[in-house]
Amino acid sequence: MRKTVLTAVAALAVLVPLTSAGTAQAEVRTFTATTALDGRTVKDPDVPVGRKRVADMYLKGQKVNVVCQDTGPEHGGKNVWDLTTEGLWIPDGYTSNTSDTMVLPRCATSKSFPAKADLNGRKNKGDAATAPGAVADRYRAGQQVPVKCQAQAESGTIWDFTTDDFWVPDNYVTTGTNGFVQGLPRCDTDGIEPGETPPGNAVHGRSNGPAGPATGTNAQKVQRVIDTAKSQIGKGHLYSWGAGGKGGASYGVHHYPDNDPSQGDDYNRLGFDCSGLTLYAFWKGAGFDIGAWTGAQNTKGRAVAIADRKPGDLVFWGRSDNDSDATTHVALYLGDNKILEASPPRDGKSVRISELNSHGTPYTKVRRIFG
Repeated sequence: MRKTVLTAVAALAVLVPLTSAGTAQAEVRTFTATTALDGRTVKDPDVPVGRKRVADMYLKGQKVNVVCQDTGPEHGGKNVWDLTTEGLWIPDGYTSNTSDTMVLPRCATSKSFPAKADLNGRKNKGDAATAPGAVADRYRAGQQVPVKCQAQAESGTIWDFTTDDFWVPDNYVTTGTNGFVQGLPRCDTDGIEPGETPPGNAVHGRSNGPAGPATGTNAQKVQRVIDTAKSQIGKGHLYSWGAGGKGGASYGVHHYPDNDPSQGDDYNRLGFDCSGLTLYAFWKGAGFDIGAWTGAQNTKGRAVAIADRKPGDLVFWGRSDNDSDATTHVALYLGDNKILEASPPRDGKSVRISELNSHGTPYTKVRRIFG
């Protein structure tokens, strides 16, 4: 999965979009960990490793993105704590930040977002709307839902914990992003593993994550999409059926290649499938959702004859020419008859640049998302 951290000295600030539509941009500063740092869901140096603490979340020398700060128990010679873009607290005293005071806005204790529909409050994350302890219509459509932290359920979905101590599914709350909200801490460590690429995205199937910038010209958007896709080359990601998505690489869903269990199970393979990679490239590169599978992606943008293809176009293959229901593969066209794709064999080179006709004859039309 992914690791989202940049390098900088304390004096440097990096402006990073907080999310896409509906949320403002936040200033994100990047510091370097001066020692191995545990990530915590609470500002407590003594909380044990487990539900509230991930050991060695950030390694010495690793760059860590910080979205806001708060005061807390002194640790590392400071009483300042940093909230990372993964929603975890780290003591600022063990980062490259040389200031003894806060250099970022104070983290909010909660953030309020409107409900998309009438929502039952649940006792536990992942509970059904009518599970024991649920409160019917606790939040009405349009009502502000006060969220103090977020967590991942076993299904990989995001859930919001309110200041009223109820859980609600994040999918029905208008936060402005399909991923975790920057500036809100995690409620627990479920789904977070140290050393992931990126951290905190240990899900099976389509991953969630914040959208990239939707600004700029069409040419600039296309270049960011291509650069995002290229950034996944050489990271050792495996081809994994159902894996990848808006949050980057993830684990696949249950699938034996060629129905042969001896080849292993994609459920345990970290990486992308073809449409998971293209979904990530457009979402992270340009803030545009092209859909989660090849059929949906083959309806986005506009159709262009393959003879007129340009870099950034989506190229498809399938059992029937240009039939969205019969698509079998998708790739990002780079120019010069090259494509960038996620494709078997299931090895560390599955995300790669290939020849246009390496999978046989593609569809006679490509999909142009920008332009």
